[in-house]
Amino acid sequence: MPNPPPHDENGLVKPHDHDEIDDADNIVRRISELQLCTDKDGRRRISSKAYQGSTDPGGGMSIDIPKFIEADGLSVEEWVTSPRWIGSVIFNVEFIRSLELQVGFDPLPNKQSDEENPYHGGLWGKFTKGKKRQLAQTASWFVEIPGAELI
Repeated sequence: MPNPPPHDENGLVKPHDHDEIDDADNIVRRISELQLCTDKDGRRRISSKAYQGSTDPGGGMSIDIPKFIEADGLSVEEWVTSPRWIGSVIFNVEFIRSLELQVGFDPLPNKQSDEENPYHGGLWGKFTKGKKRQLAQTASWFVEIPGAELI
C-alpha cells in the first residue's frame, strides 16, 4: 500500500499531491447514470457535473488510482465498475497537474464516508468552468457506457 496521506487536525485528508503518483500515471473517474444528461437532440452524454469537485470540505473530485489497484493484483475495470458506477473515464496525471489541480491518495473509509475503497484518491483545486471543459474534452473512455458520448 502507498504511504498514508496527510491529515488535518480533524482527521480529514488534506488536499495534496501524493509523492507516489507520478506524472506518467493515469487516474480513473467513475461515471454513474446520475452524471449523464440527454441533449435536446436526444444524444446522451456525460454531464459537466461529472468534472467538478464535491461540496465536502476540501472540495475534491473522487478518482481511483489504477497503479494501486494493479499492485494488489486486481482488475481495474472490474474494480471501478458496479451497478452504481456504469462507466468510467481516464486521464493522465501530468495533464491533471497542468491544470493546477493536485492528485492525491484519499483511501475510504474516511471521516466523511462509510464506503470502503483503499484505492480512492482525490483531485483538489479550483474547478473553474474552463478547467471542467478541458477535463471533458480530454476524457477518454476507460469503461464505455453504451449509447453515451463523452461530450
